[in-house]
Amino acid sequence: MNHITEFQNLGIILKRQHGNVKTKCPKCSHTRKNKRDLCLSVNIDDGLYNCHNCGWNGNIKFKKKKEFIIPEKINLNITDRIRKWFKKRAISESTISHYKIGESFEYIPQVQAKRKCINFNYYRDEDIINIKFRDSQKNFKLVSGAELIFYGLNNIKNIDRCYIVEGEIDCMSLHEIGLSNVCSVPNGASKGNQRLEYLDNCWEYFKNKKQIILCTDNDDAGMQLRNELARRFGNYKCKYVDFGEFKDANEVLVSKGKDYLKELVQNGKHFPLEGVINIDNIWQNVLNFNEKGIKNYDIGLPGSSEYFKLSMGEWSVVSGIPNSGKSDILDQVLCNLSMTYGFRCAMFSPESFPYEGHIKRIANKLKQKNCDNDDLNDVKDFIEEHFYWIKIDLENLTLKSILQAFRELVFQKGINVCVIDPYNMLDHSAQRDFTYVGKLLSQITQFCQQTKTHLFLVAHPRKIESEGGQYKKPTLYDISGSADFFNKAYNGIIAYRCIGHKTTYGSDSVKIFIEKVKRKENGQLGCFEIAPDFKNGGVYKDITNSKKLEIIKDNDIPF
Repeated sequence: MNHITEFQNLGIILKRQHGNVKTKCPKCSHTRKNKRDLCLSVNIDDGLYNCHNCGWNGNIKFKKKKEFIIPEKINLNITDRIRKWFKKRAISESTISHYKIGESFEYIPQVQAKRKCINFNYYRDEDIINIKFRDSQKNFKLVSGAELIFYGLNNIKNIDRCYIVEGEIDCMSLHEIGLSNVCSVPNGASKGNQRLEYLDNCWEYFKNKKQIILCTDNDDAGMQLRNELARRFGNYKCKYVDFGEFKDANEVLVSKGKDYLKELVQNGKHFPLEGVINIDNIWQNVLNFNEKGIKNYDIGLPGSSEYFKLSMGEWSVVSGIPNSGKSDILDQVLCNLSMTYGFRCAMFSPESFPYEGHIKRIANKLKQKNCDNDDLNDVKDFIEEHFYWIKIDLENLTLKSILQAFRELVFQKGINVCVIDPYNMLDHSAQRDFTYVGKLLSQITQFCQQTKTHLFLVAHPRKIESEGGQYKKPTLYDISGSADFFNKAYNGIIAYRCIGHKTTYGSDSVKIFIEKVKRKENGQLGCFEIAPDFKNGGVYKDITNSKKLEIIKDNDIPF
């Protein structure tokens, strides 16, 4: 049974076979006033789905940790056909021999037939890890089930400077101009720009690199890949090569020769320095912004899309009185982002100790049920891939140490979203003057901009006021440090539990107040109301279709 069939069994109608799509939700679209609204996001390849209206989400099959197969060794004899093919691309026989090129007769899915193929062999030390088969019409395939690694990985071992290109032939093209410390991504820029699975598998080869020169293709996809690699490695240690009117390194080699290609590569450009904007460095970003605006993401809470969407390079402060559900709601947001977009999330959350309990709550939300051990085993690998916890010694609970741990995870795992929960647990013994909080929050801003992540900062109010036996809703100005939190945060969110306002889910409703949105593209001020369904894993749901709220005695259902 393929993914499409499994989606259809859930009532999800898809018009494509692959990629990310939006469609109608079989759970809520028929009940909505705007029945044409495509509120269900579907990641077809990973089996993920999430409705931004009713909160219905899931994974048709939680991915298990891969057990990689080992490709069979192939014939490495250099034939006249191979020599002729590479000669047209200005690649010499010595370079062909260096990269151990082979030839075989392989089935190519794109043409549904067997073809003579050139074999690009992926080595780690002496072992063949994967093989890319390419026919004369540029159709190709990698070995299904084999590990994804960089092509030419041995070239960059135990050296402090390397080049990364976007194709095997580009790798060989740089070898023609005397560069041996070159590797290539395995699947170009069309797939995996965000995930970069091959970098996860090879990160130890890059962790001590002092400089990395990125030579990706000169198109939108290539630039996206370049930017994501630079985000992972850090802009400060990266340079990039601009191929000008040419698409890639091999096109330059064939059209202009070795000397011209060498000059381009030697004149690699620096990424923008911190605090300095060079229009040449960001011009393509300007064009993309003009055409598409700010890229943002639904957080997946019912009713949230109108008021708040998440953007990278920003941070949001989340506050509310104790037991209002702040942490629990953020858990739901992280689950939604991981399920919908494949985001990886890192948390500093000492109040969620023991971590075993926190992981169980995450699993419940992912599975939308109160998990037994079989359910936990089913979702284990997904949690392992998408969720990370930071544990800092109590003697070193500084913002600097936490942000450094997050930075390391950005590099190693490609983290997209971070959580500090709560701010109040940090060591603030260094506080000396009224500028302390503002300086700390500026560090968070700098971190988010440099790493292109989004950070949620949970901050408890300094005082809680009551009126008529009910706690009043706090504001961002009630957080210790007051105006700094409102002024410096990109977004401000208040969670307010309506104690005694019971829903049919067996829980109090929670009002989410969006009290600041810096960029209008990301939302507007306002409020939406949700409630956790404890019978179904504590997933937050819309209360619109719930029975009329009744004010009854609180049952003390914990968040």
